[in-house]
Amino acid sequence: MENRIARFITYLFHPVFLPLYCLMLLFSFKSSFNFEFILKAQLMLLAFVAVTTIIFPLLMLFLMKWQGFIKDYKLESRRERLLPYLITSIFYFLAYNMFNRMQLHSIYTSYILGAAIILVVVVFINLWWKISTHMAGIGGVFGMIIGISLTLSLELLLILMVTTILAGLIGYSRLKLNAHKPSEIYTGFLVGAMIMAGMYIVPLFLY
Repeated sequence: MENRIARFITYLFHPVFLPLYCLMLLFSFKSSFNFEFILKAQLMLLAFVAVTTIIFPLLMLFLMKWQGFIKDYKLESRRERLLPYLITSIFYFLAYNMFNRMQLHSIYTSYILGAAIILVVVVFINLWWKISTHMAGIGGVFGMIIGISLTLSLELLLILMVTTILAGLIGYSRLKLNAHKPSEIYTGFLVGAMIMAGMYIVPLFLY
């Protein structure tokens, strides 16, 4: 039973879904950077992110499995993770480029660029040492909330607490399924949190 719950949590909060979840979270914030969006514009942007960060990467994963580049969809080995992660990061950078062309608020461009950078960093770390992509993803969400809270002075303590609980559940699930060691869990979270928080905080010192 516990393994089933762990698998459910692992699938529900798979890194491929997190960019879409983050965008939905950003749309829920009552702040000036959301005032320009009507519901139709939000739905169109959500659809665009779903296609570029979920559908396209999953389609490429299916094709790589079909062609024999990977053994299964779990990508448990460090070698098998390299190509799918790099291809996914390319789609993330394409989404970032489109966000820039649409002249969206930096709150949006920073999060999608941060997601791309996190994935690239995870790829390079995995060349030598396996870390948790799941935890890097939820760490990125944590870092995004910290960064937005500090840069825009928004009260996001409740959301931060919920994200922390989710991070604990995801970490526990990955350990329960024997997918990672504790050190790989903690390192993944820290990598994601530090990179994404830096995407929002560092620009404050550059301007």
